[in-house]
Amino acid sequence: MMIRFALAASTALILAGTCSAQTEDEDGLYLGFRGYGAINDQNNLIFAASREFGAAVGYRFADVWRVEAEYSRRWAKIQGLNGAKTVRGDFDAHALGLHVFHDFRPGKKLRPFVGAGLGGGILDFDFKGPADNDPSLIVIGNDTNISSYGNVFLGSTYHINSQLRLGGGFEYFTFTDQAVESNIGDIDGINRSYNFFVSLRWRPDF
Repeated sequence: MMIRFALAASTALILAGTCSAQTEDEDGLYLGFRGYGAINDQNNLIFAASREFGAAVGYRFADVWRVEAEYSRRWAKIQGLNGAKTVRGDFDAHALGLHVFHDFRPGKKLRPFVGAGLGGGILDFDFKGPADNDPSLIVIGNDTNISSYGNVFLGSTYHINSQLRLGGGFEYFTFTDQAVESNIGDIDGINRSYNFFVSLRWRPDF
C-alpha cells in the first residue's frame, strides 16, 4: 500500500513539474502580426476599402497575462462627404500603442482572450471634389491630426506548437474625435473602426 502511494505521489510530482515547466517555457518575448478587415466610421466622411495591419513585440509575464507594444497602420479610400457625395481621396493613419491581454484556459490548445489598450497616432486626410448644391465650389481637405486612441479586443488563439500561435477575433478601435480642416471650414466627425483580424504570434526558441 505504501509503495503504491509512493509511486502515485512520485508520478503526480513528475506531472506537476512537467506542467510547471511547460507553463514557464511559455513566458518571455514573442513577435506578433495582425491583418485586419476594417469598417471605418467618421460620420461625415464616407470610407471604402478599409484595411489595417499591425506588428507587435510582446511579453508573457504570467500564465494568463501578456503585454504588447504595437505599431499599426490603417488606410482607406474616401468615397464621399456629407454635402459633397462625389468627393474622392485617401485616409491614412499610423499608430503606436500598448495593449494588455488576458488569456483563458491556460495550458489548452484553444485559448480565448480579451484585451485593451491605449496609444497615439497620426491621421492624414486628403480629399477633393465638388459640393452637391454648387458644383463650381470645390471642397478641398488636406489635414494631419495627432490623436490618442483606445481599443478593446475579443478573440481566441490556437497554440500550434511551442513557438507558433494562430488567432482571430474582433477589435473596436477609436481615435479621439477631431475636426478635419478644409477650405469650407472644419468638418466635425468621429474616427472609429470595427475590425475583424487574423493574427500570428511567434516565440523565438532562445
